[in-house]
Amino acid sequence: MKIYKQPNGRWKVRLNLGFDETGKRIQRSFSSELKKEVEFWVADQLRQRRDGSIRKVINTRRVGDMLDVWLEDHVRLSKAETTYHSYVNIVKGIPAWFKKMQSKEVTPAHAQRLLVDWDKKGLKASTINSRRAIMVGLFTWAKRMGFTNHASNPFSEVAKLKEGVKDMATLSAQQLSEYLTTARTVMTTGNYAAVMLIAYTGMRAREATALRWSDVDFERKRIMVMRTAIETAGGYSFSQTKGKKVRVITIPDVAIEELKRIRREQKYDQVRLGWRNEEDLICTGVTGAYLWHSGLRRRHHLTLESAGLPSITLHGLRHTHATLLLEVGTHAKVIQERLGHADAKTTMDTYAHVIHTLQENTANQFAALLDDKKTAQPSGS
Repeated sequence: MKIYKQPNGRWKVRLNLGFDETGKRIQRSFSSELKKEVEFWVADQLRQRRDGSIRKVINTRRVGDMLDVWLEDHVRLSKAETTYHSYVNIVKGIPAWFKKMQSKEVTPAHAQRLLVDWDKKGLKASTINSRRAIMVGLFTWAKRMGFTNHASNPFSEVAKLKEGVKDMATLSAQQLSEYLTTARTVMTTGNYAAVMLIAYTGMRAREATALRWSDVDFERKRIMVMRTAIETAGGYSFSQTKGKKVRVITIPDVAIEELKRIRREQKYDQVRLGWRNEEDLICTGVTGAYLWHSGLRRRHHLTLESAGLPSITLHGLRHTHATLLLEVGTHAKVIQERLGHADAKTTMDTYAHVIHTLQENTANQFAALLDDKKTAQPSGS
């Protein structure tokens, strides 16, 4: 589900509400000049579906049909909107041979074959394991709903792929400084604002592009991360962050000054080019348009090339922020709160390779400390 603004200025939404008694998909759409009216309509439709006014059945027990109902009846209602759209894309990539199977006929051998298919497509082991976990969740849900009667979950019977140690490409402090200096020169103001925010706060890229000026407390030097951008073929919208929690991130004086400069330049562009920032966005195109992730990612890589720096992903700026904080001894709990991880364990697991390196350095520092003490002791007579 997405509520988006059409070129004519009206707000529109399209809903998938499951299936009727004949197995036909129920789809409804609504538009209005007021976004709030669309939101009320959506709430009413979802209420009708919950109380049974809108009937939902699965006409067949094919995996493809089961996937559709699982997405709309479970994932969309229980997961963050960003997760829902991510799952939709994953389901689209499931091969037709698997979707056409009767759900009760799926065996561990079929589950293994699906993982092999993903491996042949060149997906990373970590990605395949993540998808395996999603399929485990699907068949667990299906059995609970009575759609399957497997004695055991077919995907639980398949072993995870060996991932090895994660090699996370990041920049050093010096390299990050060079990157931001170059970005300030070669990027447009909106693109620079996005990468600067990611580098100084560790927020996700789509959280940066969803950030509003009203989310910044210039006096207390902090940012409220309240939402994330959702991008689909039909346009863009904004939703809750991945963890569905608002978090507060402190920012340094240099970032505050940069934001003040960016706001002045944005206001100048509004007057010069005649556009209005109706959505109060910090990161915008030159003419005030929303900053799409694909364009930001492309300019990020061009900036790395211009600066002569090693290639890292746009998400690598977030990893760089966390890695540099770990290197200066910041507690994992603090980093977890800045990044918006569910718990400190997630942070520790994600950056285990960094922590391992720091442990080696700590061991050497401790040994050096003892050596210094021995040297300082007077020799016996």
